[in-house]
Amino acid sequence: MSRPATPAFDLTDLPPVEPRHLMIAMQIAIEHGCGLSVLHGLDEAKAKSLEQAFWQRFSGETAEGVASLLRFRSLSGLFKSRRLEAMLLEQGFALLAPAVHLAAGMRLNVSWGFNPQRFLIALAAMTAQPTPAPVRGEARVRRVRPQMDLAA
Repeated sequence: MSRPATPAFDLTDLPPVEPRHLMIAMQIAIEHGCGLSVLHGLDEAKAKSLEQAFWQRFSGETAEGVASLLRFRSLSGLFKSRRLEAMLLEQGFALLAPAVHLAAGMRLNVSWGFNPQRFLIALAAMTAQPTPAPVRGEARVRRVRPQMDLAA
């Protein structure tokens, strides 16, 4: 009786990949008109077509390719967070190359994805940009109610 295949790596701490392998996935996404997938995410049909195109271009170890695709999936939609979205809209597509480079090596739990705050801080450091301030309405202001004088 054969045993079920087990992953070659731990999905709670995905191994880093070569940035050039992750860049292949990003270039394919841009060619297929999904360059803003980092902002909007990918639907399942688009993700499948990008994966097929990736495997046609990728020439390396299968485990490295799988890890690259998992990292790309985690990168897509990451910029939905307010500060990362503001940074992307301010700097444009020039931010994608450093983001891909960072995503290739940053710690990743496949179930949880990248930590947006850590990604933001590291990306700001890589691009020598100040960390964006909270977007209007992001900060929570605690409202203090006036004290009522119960003795009166």
